[in-house]
Amino acid sequence: MKMSTKLGLIIVTLMMGVVGLGTQASAKSATVRIGKNQVPRDYLYTSTFYRSTKAVTVKMTANHTDGTFASKTVKIPKNTVVSGQKYHITSKKQALSINHDNELSYHVLKTAFTQHPSYVPSVRDLTVSPAAFKKVKRPVYLPTWSHGDLYLGSKSAIDKLTSKRRVQVTSDGYLEIHKYVATTGTMTPKPLQSAKINRTRVKGATRYLYFGRKIKGLTLKHVAKRGQTQYRLAMKNLHQPQHRAGFSDDDMPGVYYSLYKLGSQTYFTPIADDTAY
Repeated sequence: MKMSTKLGLIIVTLMMGVVGLGTQASAKSATVRIGKNQVPRDYLYTSTFYRSTKAVTVKMTANHTDGTFASKTVKIPKNTVVSGQKYHITSKKQALSINHDNELSYHVLKTAFTQHPSYVPSVRDLTVSPAAFKKVKRPVYLPTWSHGDLYLGSKSAIDKLTSKRRVQVTSDGYLEIHKYVATTGTMTPKPLQSAKINRTRVKGATRYLYFGRKIKGLTLKHVAKRGQTQYRLAMKNLHQPQHRAGFSDDDMPGVYYSLYKLGSQTYFTPIADDTAY
């Protein structure tokens, strides 16, 4: 066989191998493994993140039990990271819907609750102009495939809906502790504790979050004498995924959860649905 023919066969073989690898990579990228199950990426609880390039004022309507309404405002400072999704208002005009999963901190949203306190606002799905926001990477302090909401307890708390505490790692870099009612899925708007995350370090399955002070209710390690990184919280992914079955008759999918160790306590966070309705 001539050398040119051999080279031609080698090139064709390599090309076929590359095509085959590309197909495998494409197929793999469509799903992820959770426990023993392959879950479509579309089912994961992931978000797209944006950073505000200037201060933005958002108006919203709040209602009262007597049927009346009041207007409230929230100011989003420059350089605030939000979760959001763009959508078309018209064929040529887009809007950005932010905070669908309650990922913004009370530090930013508090005026929605302190202005006209008897009027209750909905701070989810706030509409802003996308021109004031720039797409950024997912913040490293957020748990993997999670909206940052962690609930006290392990498998039994998932199955029996008994968790009474929610820890929220917010998109804009705060850690909050809220009272939580598992049976209704509601929490107190104002956190019991709130602290700014001043540094994050990732080592293996653990995220180390650094704060300038202690946080009541969590076990932090004192690692420095002064400054904004004196206290460290270890947030470790235990890699023990859990599943809670859904109710097909009510079009409610089952949910996958990850277990985390926050300091000395176990928490769970929802990470994906098991089907789509």
